[in-house]
Amino acid sequence: MPYIEFNNSLRVGNRLMDQEHEMLVGYINQLQKVVEEVADSNVIKQVIRGLVEYSRTHFFVEEELMRAYGYPDSEFHLRAHEGFRANASALVRDMDMGDEIDLGQMLGFLTEWLTDHILNTDVQLADFLRDQTLV
Repeated sequence: MPYIEFNNSLRVGNRLMDQEHEMLVGYINQLQKVVEEVADSNVIKQVIRGLVEYSRTHFFVEEELMRAYGYPDSEFHLRAHEGFRANASALVRDMDMGDEIDLGQMLGFLTEWLTDHILNTDVQLADFLRDQTLV
Protein backbone atom coordinates (compact mmCIF):
# COMPACT_ATOMS: atom_id res chain seq x y z
CA MET A 1 0.00 0.00 0.00
CA PRO A 2 1.47 3.39 -0.91
CA TYR A 3 2.08 6.04 1.69
CA ILE A 4 -0.37 8.95 1.81
CA GLU A 5 1.12 12.12 0.43
CA PHE A 6 -0.25 15.12 2.27
CA ASN A 7 -0.46 17.66 -0.52
CA ASN A 8 -2.84 20.36 -1.72
CA SER A 9 -5.45 17.78 -2.71
CA LEU A 10 -5.93 16.98 1.00
CA ARG A 11 -5.82 20.57 2.25
CA VAL A 12 -9.19 22.02 3.25
CA GLY A 13 -8.01 25.63 3.52
CA ASN A 14 -8.20 25.92 7.31
CA ARG A 15 -4.71 26.12 8.81
CA LEU A 16 -5.55 24.35 12.05
CA MET A 17 -7.48 21.55 10.37
CA ASP A 18 -4.78 21.13 7.72
CA GLN A 19 -2.03 20.92 10.35
CA GLU A 20 -3.98 18.31 12.29
CA HIS A 21 -4.81 16.33 9.15
CA GLU A 22 -1.12 16.33 8.24
CA MET A 23 -0.34 14.90 11.69
CA LEU A 24 -2.95 12.16 11.24
CA VAL A 25 -1.52 11.30 7.83
CA GLY A 26 1.92 11.18 9.46
CA TYR A 27 0.68 8.67 12.03
CA ILE A 28 -0.83 6.46 9.32
CA ASN A 29 2.39 6.61 7.30
CA GLN A 30 4.43 5.86 10.43
CA LEU A 31 2.21 2.87 11.15
CA GLN A 32 2.67 1.62 7.62
CA LYS A 33 6.43 2.00 7.94
CA VAL A 34 6.65 0.00 11.18
CA VAL A 35 4.37 -2.68 9.72
CA GLU A 36 6.56 -2.94 6.59
CA GLU A 37 9.67 -3.20 8.72
CA VAL A 38 8.02 -5.99 10.71
CA ALA A 39 8.56 -4.04 13.87
CA ASP A 40 7.94 -5.43 17.29
CA SER A 41 4.24 -5.66 18.11
CA ASN A 42 4.77 -3.26 21.02
CA VAL A 43 6.01 -0.59 18.59
CA ILE A 44 3.00 -1.16 16.34
CA LYS A 45 0.68 -0.89 19.36
CA GLN A 46 2.38 2.32 20.45
CA VAL A 47 1.90 3.92 17.02
CA ILE A 48 -1.75 2.79 16.89
CA ARG A 49 -2.38 4.24 20.34
CA GLY A 50 -0.74 7.51 19.26
CA LEU A 51 -2.94 7.68 16.19
CA VAL A 52 -6.09 6.97 18.19
CA GLU A 53 -5.21 9.54 20.86
CA TYR A 54 -4.35 12.21 18.31
CA SER A 55 -7.58 11.53 16.41
CA ARG A 56 -9.50 12.16 19.65
CA THR A 57 -7.75 15.51 20.04
CA HIS A 58 -8.42 16.41 16.43
CA PHE A 59 -12.09 15.45 16.67
CA PHE A 60 -12.45 17.50 19.86
CA VAL A 61 -11.09 20.59 18.08
CA GLU A 62 -13.43 20.15 15.12
CA GLU A 63 -16.42 19.48 17.37
CA GLU A 64 -15.70 22.60 19.42
CA LEU A 65 -15.52 24.67 16.23
CA MET A 66 -18.84 23.20 15.08
CA ARG A 67 -20.48 24.05 18.41
CA ALA A 68 -18.97 27.52 18.66
CA TYR A 69 -20.07 28.56 15.18
CA GLY A 70 -23.34 26.65 14.93
CA TYR A 71 -22.31 24.40 12.07
CA PRO A 72 -25.57 23.24 10.47
CA ASP A 73 -24.30 19.77 9.45
CA SER A 74 -22.74 19.01 12.82
CA GLU A 75 -24.97 15.99 13.51
CA PHE A 76 -23.74 14.16 10.39
CA HIS A 77 -20.14 15.14 11.10
CA LEU A 78 -20.39 14.03 14.73
CA ARG A 79 -21.79 10.63 13.67
CA ALA A 80 -18.78 10.16 11.39
CA HIS A 81 -16.45 10.88 14.30
CA GLU A 82 -18.38 8.53 16.57
CA GLY A 83 -18.13 5.74 13.99
CA PHE A 84 -14.38 6.17 13.81
CA ARG A 85 -14.08 6.29 17.60
CA ALA A 86 -16.05 3.05 17.90
CA ASN A 87 -13.84 1.28 15.35
CA ALA A 88 -10.67 2.65 16.94
CA SER A 89 -11.79 1.62 20.43
CA ALA A 90 -12.59 -1.88 19.20
CA LEU A 91 -9.18 -2.10 17.55
CA VAL A 92 -7.35 -1.07 20.72
CA ARG A 93 -9.48 -3.44 22.82
CA ASP A 94 -8.75 -6.33 20.45
CA MET A 95 -5.05 -5.46 20.49
CA ASP A 96 -4.99 -5.36 24.28
CA MET A 97 -6.73 -8.74 24.44
CA GLY A 98 -4.01 -10.21 22.25
CA ASP A 99 -6.26 -10.81 19.25
CA GLU A 100 -4.51 -10.99 15.91
CA ILE A 101 -5.07 -7.82 13.90
CA ASP A 102 -5.04 -7.79 10.11
CA LEU A 103 -2.68 -4.83 9.80
CA GLY A 104 -3.11 -4.52 6.04
CA GLN A 105 -6.86 -4.32 6.38
CA MET A 106 -6.52 -1.86 9.25
CA LEU A 107 -4.18 0.38 7.24
CA GLY A 108 -6.58 0.25 4.30
CA PHE A 109 -9.47 1.27 6.54
CA LEU A 110 -7.52 4.12 8.15
CA THR A 111 -6.28 5.46 4.83
CA GLU A 112 -9.66 5.24 3.14
CA TRP A 113 -11.60 6.64 6.09
CA LEU A 114 -9.30 9.60 6.66
CA THR A 115 -8.99 10.65 3.03
CA ASP A 116 -12.73 10.25 2.45
CA HIS A 117 -13.53 12.17 5.64
CA ILE A 118 -11.18 15.03 4.73
CA LEU A 119 -12.35 15.30 1.13
CA ASN A 120 -16.08 14.88 1.71
CA THR A 121 -16.84 15.97 5.27
CA ASP A 122 -14.08 18.19 6.64
CA VAL A 123 -13.92 20.29 3.49
CA GLN A 124 -17.55 21.28 4.07
CA LEU A 125 -16.78 22.32 7.64
CA ALA A 126 -13.74 24.30 6.47
CA ASP A 127 -15.86 26.05 3.82
CA PHE A 128 -18.43 26.94 6.47
CA LEU A 129 -15.74 28.28 8.80
CA ARG A 130 -14.22 30.30 5.97
CA ASP A 131 -17.63 31.90 5.44
CA GLN A 132 -17.53 32.80 9.14
CA THR A 133 -14.25 34.64 8.38
CA LEU A 134 -12.17 31.93 10.04
CA VAL A 135 -9.25 30.79 7.96
